[in-house]
Order: sequence, then structure tokens, then C-alpha cells
Amino acid sequence: MFRLICLLGLLLLVGSARAQQSATRYLTLVREALPEQPSGQYQSSLTVIGPDGSIKTEEFLVDRNVASKKVIGASITRALADSSGWGYRRSRYALNKVYQIETNKLNELGAQGWVLVNTSQEGSTVRYLFRQDAAPRP
Repeated sequence: MFRLICLLGLLLLVGSARAQQSATRYLTLVREALPEQPSGQYQSSLTVIGPDGSIKTEEFLVDRNVASKKVIGASITRALADSSGWGYRRSRYALNKVYQIETNKLNELGAQGWVLVNTSQEGSTVRYLFRQDAAPRP
């Protein structure tokens, strides 16, 4: 009986050590956006906090006044009756560009095997928590 208990304890110890070797990794993506500047620019940043604690920040600036009237008009769906002014349309176009950059980063992380676990928003800051399960070891 004593040998059986010792063997069971040893198996539990080996199992827990093996589980620690194949630990799940977590990554956080943070998008911070400042309100629209009076000049018509949207300043935003994407920060990736890696599982090893490394921090990588990409800052980008989208200017609503750079796009031509033709480009902005082409981006609006004709099926929707839109009576908004050009200033509002330009702002919406620039904000959509910011969302496209964010979506591309989310898709890139998904292609690398990261799975979105949680999303939280506080003001203009959005946090995404990703998980990546380690490959099981033989």
C-alpha cells in the first residue's frame, strides 16, 4: 500500500512538471486612440505586450484631409442614403482607416496561432487578450 501511494505521488509530480513545460502563453494587444485633432488627424497606437514581457509599439497618424473627394465618395455604399456633409464623411473615412489597421493586426496575430480570449474597453483604449496553447510534448 505504501509503495502504491509513493508511485501515485511520483506520477502526480511528473504530471505536474510536464504540464508546466507545455504552459499556455498569453499576449496583450492595446489600441490607444486620441480624439481627433483640430487639424483633422487621428493619432493612434498599437502596443503588443509579448508573453516574455517585451513591448512593441506602432504609432500611426491618419489625416482625413489627404484623401480626395473621389476616394471618399467611392468608399460610401450607394445603397445607403447618406445626407451627411463632406467634413463628416472625411472624418468617418479616416476613422475607418484606423480600424482597418487594427483589424489587420488582429488578423496577423490570428494567423500566427493566437486565439482571442477577452476584449475590454476603457474610454478610447481597447485591450485584447490572446492565448496560444503550447504544442503537446511527447
